[in-house]
Amino acid sequence: MGTEIFADAVSAVHVTGNVVRIDLMTMQPHLKSENGQPVFDVNKRIIMPLEGFIQSFALQENIIKQLIANGVLKVNQDLSRSIASDSKNSEG
Repeated sequence: MGTEIFADAVSAVHVTGNVVRIDLMTMQPHLKSENGQPVFDVNKRIIMPLEGFIQSFALQENIIKQLIANGVLKVNQDLSRSIASDSKNSEG
């Protein structure tokens, strides 16, 4: 394995044609905003083909299902209903 990259979260995902750009962000613990909240810095980007992005999404979805099955994560019923409703609305 090559270089490892750490990120606290994904800041944004941009799709242009068949290319997906995923902006990663990390918390800067030594910096605070005016209201005392941690400051995040967008400092890395993953660029991949759309096909690879879709494959990676399916892989992550399977991992989440395993974590739910093992009791590590719990399903938020309100969120599940919202997602199901949104997917039904986008299909028709």
